[in-house]
Amino acid sequence: MRISVLAFFLFFFCGLIVFSACDEKHETEPSYPVDSDTCDRTVLVYMLGSNTLGGFVESNISAMKKAVEKGALHNGNLLLYIDRYNTVPTLEKLSLRDGAVERTVVKSYEDRNSATVEAMSSVCDDVRTLYPASSFGLILWSHANGWYPFHIEADLSAYSSTRSFGDDEGKAMNIDEISLAIPDSMFDFILCDACYMGAVEVAYDLREDCRYYVASPAAVMGGGFPYEDIVEHLFSCDKPIPENLIDVCRVYMDYYRSYYDPYGTISLIDMREIEALARSVKLALVNSVDSLQVSEIQQFSQEKGTRVSYQNLFFDLNDYVGRVCVDTLATPYLPIVSIVPCYMPMPPIRVFLIYWVLGWNSLLNNIVVLPLIYPEPVPMR
Repeated sequence: MRISVLAFFLFFFCGLIVFSACDEKHETEPSYPVDSDTCDRTVLVYMLGSNTLGGFVESNISAMKKAVEKGALHNGNLLLYIDRYNTVPTLEKLSLRDGAVERTVVKSYEDRNSATVEAMSSVCDDVRTLYPASSFGLILWSHANGWYPFHIEADLSAYSSTRSFGDDEGKAMNIDEISLAIPDSMFDFILCDACYMGAVEVAYDLREDCRYYVASPAAVMGGGFPYEDIVEHLFSCDKPIPENLIDVCRVYMDYYRSYYDPYGTISLIDMREIEALARSVKLALVNSVDSLQVSEIQQFSQEKGTRVSYQNLFFDLNDYVGRVCVDTLATPYLPIVSIVPCYMPMPPIRVFLIYWVLGWNSLLNNIVVLPLIYPEPVPMR
């Protein structure tokens, strides 16, 4: 999509509260030899590029190939399911052979809409059958619009180009359909290279589909993740998965600090937290204030100048809870809500934006502050 977006930066990491929302497969991390050059992991990149992001398909794959050339896979499997204009969908593999990167078509599919439960489910089954591993990861690559259902947006405007997830020539999947398509707990982590997939509603819907979840609660630049630098962390087996994903988020942040349009935000969520968070928010809603003004709550939505307004769709949960719960002494859920970023404006004159993670910022000891800027329209996810 093409939009004008506020500038955001965030490091957001959940604590490791032992709360099971997944099956036993995810109760412990996969075990690998220390400093091993072999990683028994398969990562699938589900790329839906039959849309305005089509021009980024090859550039992102090129970045992945550079990472592979540097030995980033550690003998793991990097698979790409690619659906774009004027070609049939293919499942491809990137590998390193005799110092050269090979790109091999593993399977070709019939011309189909890949933004369906059936298509995504079949690809997951193929990946698990053809490249079995003790650990799997998934990257969802396309346009997206968080929890916002496809059919509602279609009714609102015939001109909108964004969807809940996956724009395949105008067709898309709602988040509950993604959850249906993904085998429960197949993936140790899911990374979303798409806008608004960090919404808490999305994380809740996908809570049984992975252990760790990486996504942005706001917009993602069209260029997406810096794959040349993150692939090695997706396949590193010399430390636990969450530590590798923290590195992925750090790389993302560093990349967009020096980007010509330095705007971005990223979250890392331990999905075991989500059920407890849901119960806490339920308690908060009991104390909801009828007079609450929606305009007062921090939003992550697209701003003025777009063909379709998405204002009043994406709100900061911590800001909302803080406003509806007048008596903070009776809010035992606030420590749980602290896993959600809290926006704090700094006065006066020139407004600055800060994303603050209550209690968890000590993990990084790093808060990035950027001026409020309205950039020129650029390709967004």
